[in-house]
Amino acid sequence: MAVMDTLQARVADDGQCDTLLAGFAQPQALRAPLRALVQAQQQLLQAEHEVAQVADVLRRDQKYAPAGRPSIHIVQLRKQQAAAKQVMLIARQRLAQVAQTFVQASGLALKPKQSPSEAVLAWLQALR
Repeated sequence: MAVMDTLQARVADDGQCDTLLAGFAQPQALRAPLRALVQAQQQLLQAEHEVAQVADVLRRDQKYAPAGRPSIHIVQLRKQQAAAKQVMLIARQRLAQVAQTFVQASGLALKPKQSPSEAVLAWLQALR
């Protein structure tokens, strides 16, 4: 998360953003897609973190729950977990859309059988 915060701060500045996009033909045209990509990746990481937190709490509380009908607390945690998973799925879908847009705009080369999301995430990791 901290790495993504640093990357988002770097992309917010036009000069640093152009430096990151120096290998592409039109770095100024790719600023907005890159910013959207970094934001979508950060939202996905946040959603995954929230899902993991809720799952940990649910596991802990279910471990000590008495047998029989689940308590209201457990039911609420299950609902919260389902909502967090839904947010994560939406964030993953948004990242896929933004990655596709970035790949089309930038002409980033894809390996055979590689999705745009995978290619863009590999490229972002190389930037760090």
